[in-house]
Amino acid sequence: MTSPKLKKMMEIITLCLDEKKIPFAVIGAMALGSYGLPRFTADIDIMAEGGFRENIREILQKTGFSCFQMSKNFAQFDSEMGVYGKIDCMFVRTEAGKNIIRRKITVSDSLMGNFPVICPEDYIVLKLLAIANNPERSAGDTADIVSVLRAFREKELPEIFPAINPDSLRKYAAQFGQELLMRNLWNDVFASSFPKRNFFL
Repeated sequence: MTSPKLKKMMEIITLCLDEKKIPFAVIGAMALGSYGLPRFTADIDIMAEGGFRENIREILQKTGFSCFQMSKNFAQFDSEMGVYGKIDCMFVRTEAGKNIIRRKITVSDSLMGNFPVICPEDYIVLKLLAIANNPERSAGDTADIVSVLRAFREKELPEIFPAINPDSLRKYAAQFGQELLMRNLWNDVFASSFPKRNFFL
């Protein structure tokens, strides 16, 4: 069951950031839910361009959130006395990261309203990056990747999302040093060969 305060928090984020024309997309557990793979969450995770970091902090503070942790790549916000919950924000600066936001799809959820969410393929890319950055959390991230791949295999992902491209996944997996993991996961789910890397002069 979706928490009313989570819905309110999502409405606040979407309204405020859209009003200021700040590109962002939902990631994390809420993204999984939009793929038809619901998971309980009390927080909202978003991705935004790093150039808007201070704008986002200012906007959220004006709407009643306090920033209790901020770095170059991440920020965490909490509402006063935890009324609305927490918002985790990931900031991207590379073109690859910005392209993930540009590929976002606006979903219409009967419980959560309308909000932009990253595509399933990009969700897997972010999970591969998370595993590369923190191998200790790989079990949970690997399980999430498998659940998305299985939904894709069974054609259970909503049609508004583009198909997952294994060649694109291979490229990112190789970039993050996770090509073997991605190949094994793909082969386990599809019982077919994951694309191999080609070398050119």
